[in-house]
Amino acid sequence: MADEKVRMGIVGTGGIARSHLNGYKILKDAGYDAFEITALCDKSEERRTSYAAAVEEQLGVTPAQFGSVEEMIAADVVDAVDNCTPHAFHHVTVVPCLEAGIHCMVEKPGGVTIKATELMEKARRESGKICAVAEQVRRGIKARTMKWALTEKKIIGDIRFFVVEGFSFQDYSAENFTGAYAWQWRLLELLSGGGMAFDAGAHMADMIRFLFGDVTEVYCKTAQFQSPTLPSPELGPKTMDVEDTWMSTLTFQSGLLGLWSWSFSAKGEKLSNQVFYGSEGSARDRGGWMHPFQNGGDVTLADGSTIGYEEIEKEYRAQLDDVAKQRLFPMGVENDMALECWDFIDAIQKGRAPEIDIVEAKRAKSICLAMYESATAGDAIKVQDVFDGKVSRYQDPINAHWGI
Repeated sequence: MADEKVRMGIVGTGGIARSHLNGYKILKDAGYDAFEITALCDKSEERRTSYAAAVEEQLGVTPAQFGSVEEMIAADVVDAVDNCTPHAFHHVTVVPCLEAGIHCMVEKPGGVTIKATELMEKARRESGKICAVAEQVRRGIKARTMKWALTEKKIIGDIRFFVVEGFSFQDYSAENFTGAYAWQWRLLELLSGGGMAFDAGAHMADMIRFLFGDVTEVYCKTAQFQSPTLPSPELGPKTMDVEDTWMSTLTFQSGLLGLWSWSFSAKGEKLSNQVFYGSEGSARDRGGWMHPFQNGGDVTLADGSTIGYEEIEKEYRAQLDDVAKQRLFPMGVENDMALECWDFIDAIQKGRAPEIDIVEAKRAKSICLAMYESATAGDAIKVQDVFDGKVSRYQDPINAHWGI
């Protein structure tokens, strides 16, 4: 359908869907006119009506509204959907769309468990349609720059090990989430599949694979120091049951070692430390605790000299040819969220694979789930065993609850 606009449906119109809408607006403003948002699907009429107003304001179109994917499919108004539902509902909303011949992009991590991901993977194979995963972090100019600097230019030599630590305090009590259910579902295992190690951790896992290749083994300890009772439309009042603290070691196929620790129950002094060490120096991440190099990074060489990110980016831009620029940053767009949306639409129109499909995302999420499986087993876990479904003790109750 290279010459036709892709009719897009947004499934789930909560917080992350607003970020996606901003990405679509950036594409439109850049002159990209290969799509139109024709439908919204959300069981909450209030959410989808509010979102519809935002679509009309930002994109100048009025999408049809539906309370279920089945209704949307029956109306035959979409060629593709951008799925922004909570993790537990990825497979139950994506699989029917794929089976109906509709291309899908689903938010990370692409399923609440490995088995849930495999249901989407099977539907993709049988339908022949695209099932992309909305993982944005690696796509922006700063992440691409640092990927080039560390793995192609080898600005700090051969990467040997890294330490990523984030310790701070966030009060998870229910009263601090008034009007912010987008956060509350992330604190309930049956809806999220895990805590931040699985949610934002999916970004971390994708980026370290993008930078350094596969992780082979994980050893992890988790802890939960907070346990507020939270409201949930799907589950009723329920006590928070995901980790708020973890400490882990990662071993890569290349031999690289990583220390990855985090807590939102660390009262007192805050700590944010993200440094990657090589044979010729180190690179310090400028950004947050789970999105490596999304904001760039600065280098310190073995002799003590430093190279600021701006200088590195300038050199990266200079070596990009026109073909690479159009492939990575079409129309000059460098916003990572907009680029994940563009990649999905362009893949549909050109009949190509997206950069991150459901299998690629499954490899990243297997790192995160290996952390939980390790904490459950009290031993190191092979990531491939999680990917293959051979180790699933942590996931089994989640699968049982949802009938997966």
